[in-house]
Amino acid sequence: MSQKKGEKKKKSKNFWRIILTLFIFGYLFFRTVPSLFAIASKFVLPESIVIEDAIETEAIVIKKENLYRAEGNGNIEIINDEGNKVAKGSGICKIVLTDGNSALKQEVEELDKKIENLKSVEKEKDIIKKDEEKLEESIENIIFDIQKTIKQEKYEDVELLKEKLALYYGKQHNFSEENHLINQSIDSLEEKRDSLKKQFSENAINYYCSEAGIVSYNIDGYEEIYSFHNKDDYNYSNFKIENVKITTIEDGQEINVGEPIFKIVDNFEWYMLLKIEDLKDISNYEEGDFILVGSKELDEEFKGIIININKKNAKGTILCKFNKGFNKIYDKRFINIDIIKYKHDGFKIPKKSIVEKDGLKGVYIKDISGIVKFKPVEILKEDDKFVYLSSGDDNNMLSLKGKDKPVKTITIFDEILVNTKKIKEGMIFN
Repeated sequence: MSQKKGEKKKKSKNFWRIILTLFIFGYLFFRTVPSLFAIASKFVLPESIVIEDAIETEAIVIKKENLYRAEGNGNIEIINDEGNKVAKGSGICKIVLTDGNSALKQEVEELDKKIENLKSVEKEKDIIKKDEEKLEESIENIIFDIQKTIKQEKYEDVELLKEKLALYYGKQHNFSEENHLINQSIDSLEEKRDSLKKQFSENAINYYCSEAGIVSYNIDGYEEIYSFHNKDDYNYSNFKIENVKITTIEDGQEINVGEPIFKIVDNFEWYMLLKIEDLKDISNYEEGDFILVGSKELDEEFKGIIININKKNAKGTILCKFNKGFNKIYDKRFINIDIIKYKHDGFKIPKKSIVEKDGLKGVYIKDISGIVKFKPVEILKEDDKFVYLSSGDDNNMLSLKGKDKPVKTITIFDEILVNTKKIKEGMIFN
């Protein structure tokens, strides 16, 4: 009996040993299989980046600028430095004359002559204004004198006769060219003459700005080519960009009459004319829309509003207005620019990690317990190797088509499976 009990006891021990051995092997097997998948599967963390869709192009900076020229020969003395913000009426610089005041003297003499003629015309008008026939006859005589004087090429006398004719008609017309003083009132002419006489006695010409803005002594020669007043007329054909040669006026520099010496630039209103090679690229833009542009060179972005879109065949231009950031661009004329169509915070991951489940694109991630889970994603753009995903809102929630409620997308801490072959949701990785 004792022998049979011993054999039975031995068989029982062997049985439990076999069970224990199978359990151990089973445990090791199930622990090993996911590890084998893990060896074949690579995990990556999403790379946090700023995702943008931009059009690289060129721009012409159009500024509201007033160019001042020298009224005499001499040496410039700078009072307000380059880049200073100045109020209207501020002293900017002066020219210490070196030509014996000949230019000023000539201008004073011209003003005296114009004042004398205007006073004479006013007296004549008062005398004859009661006699309509005499007035009409005088007008005809003036017209005849104008024609005669033009043939004789006495153009200064022509201007005076035109002024006389305007007074007889009873209103002032702007017959003279820009910068002429003939159409100003006698009082303003006398004021100008007295100012010039003072400068004449001081042997210097003082310059004051007639508007507020930023002072610049950097003259690029395009101030009057790309004029603020003609901004609405520019189009694609105006993009004849050449190397800009900036002339910088320096303190003590010798200046000749007629040369530009400084400009005042409005820092509250400025424009860009953007070159568009393919109008399809801007099909979503309309006049009145906001537009965001960026400069890699300046490491700066500017937000403006579209004033007009000029179209010619498949090409065109966008004129946009800005009122901020001028200090970064006030001395620029031509610049490479990016039209930023959209800009989002997002993630960059390998393209081959994208899978599709229940009609949704997404990725497999390994959670903190090692369990594989599916997370939906929104692809903003892609290239050959990578996809660029939206990060959702502040809580990484996405609103996707076909979903009534926002869904959770990936976070910066999620481990994403790159090799998704034979991977299923619910698998366990250690």
